[in-house]
Amino acid sequence: MVAVKLEQYLASILASAKNDTNEVYLEPGNKNLDLLTIFLEKHNQNTHRYQATNAIMLYVAEGTARIKVNGQAFLVEAGNLVLLQNKSNYEIESQNSGDLLVKLVFNSNLTYQNLFAKLASGAEREQQAVEQVLTVLRAKGLLYLKSTRVSQPAQLLKKIIDEYLNQSLFASPMINAELTVLLAEALRNQSLTEAATSSYGFAQTAFDQYIEANFANITLAQAAQHFGFNTNYFSSLVKQKTGKSFVEHVDERRMEEARTLLARTDISVKEIIARIGYSGKSFFYRKFNDYYHETPMQMRAELFRQAKINLK
Repeated sequence: MVAVKLEQYLASILASAKNDTNEVYLEPGNKNLDLLTIFLEKHNQNTHRYQATNAIMLYVAEGTARIKVNGQAFLVEAGNLVLLQNKSNYEIESQNSGDLLVKLVFNSNLTYQNLFAKLASGAEREQQAVEQVLTVLRAKGLLYLKSTRVSQPAQLLKKIIDEYLNQSLFASPMINAELTVLLAEALRNQSLTEAATSSYGFAQTAFDQYIEANFANITLAQAAQHFGFNTNYFSSLVKQKTGKSFVEHVDERRMEEARTLLARTDISVKEIIARIGYSGKSFFYRKFNDYYHETPMQMRAELFRQAKINLK
């Protein structure tokens, strides 16, 4: 399998999955491979709740994932990895269609304690680095590796997935070696940390500013991702905190802008429709009439009359 096409291949498997489960099992290319099992998280509209029985690594290949581990909630972006200790309770909130979350479940003999311990030689600095991350892992049940899709840890993780899927010889030692390098690289660069907790609070000022800046070209999914929430949760949160839906907020700002533009003589109604983000004249007229109880041309005539503008 070509590494650069791995994400598309995984997305196609996810899209074709028909079973009613929370995750899709990936068949290993080598039937004798017993180091780990890999799953893809499905997009059904539920919060998926698990308890880790073995060490687990979560990798966001595309989009984002909102995860809660032992009560700690945080947003994981594309290229990021989360290492979960066994016996950790974790939740994965419902995802958007473009999100791609890969779950690597290691066998019971492959623990993070053993993996990290093997990295340290007799050097005191190495032993201290290992003990530091293991202390966080024991206390929090997780370690967070913030990287990008083109960084070395992410590239190594994709090689591990690729080895798992292919029928290549010596897959087990290759995966072991790549996993060792991945963890060593993370320790060397001190990039394994405690995940930063995300707030579930809602700042209406920031929300209003975002609407103001983006009302002409905006979707619910884009706004939810901007604020670090999954789409369904964000939609409910906006309604709960403001009393109006996300669409109502966007339409209200578009209607205000339409009224401002209708007072100008140099802009046609067709141009106004395009400027404020509506795709068709009939839809705009219906929205406008629902909001102002008159047509755009009726309002324009009244605005011109008030401004003593005579176009005849």
